[in-house]
Amino acid sequence: MYRIEKIGENKFYIKALGLFPPPVAKRFIKEFRKKTKKLNEFSVIVDGVDVIFLNLESFGIILDFLKENNERLGKSSWIISKNPPLDKEIETLLERADSPKRKIVQTLEEAKEWIGVSDITIIRD
Repeated sequence: MYRIEKIGENKFYIKALGLFPPPVAKRFIKEFRKKTKKLNEFSVIVDGVDVIFLNLESFGIILDFLKENNERLGKSSWIISKNPPLDKEIETLLERADSPKRKIVQTLEEAKEWIGVSDITIIRD
């Protein structure tokens, strides 16, 4: 599951939960494309603290999507909790997406700082 929140003119907060099977990954990409369609550039906080694992097929779907958005991406920060297998999956995903604009962080405050958001308060569930 996931939730996409707009937190600025061209900034988004994405909360991902549980498993991310291919149908969910495809639905997410479709929804995110719709929200960013008219933007020349956007930045994103991806809150993956509650993600368990990525399905291998989902990994490929998301990787293709990330590569497709390298040009329009301002910055993105990925909050990953203490889940070593997921940390490695996300690290590999971001390496393969090949963009220095993406960064793994440990806290929401680090994520906000990386993408340049200071006046937004995000209340986590």
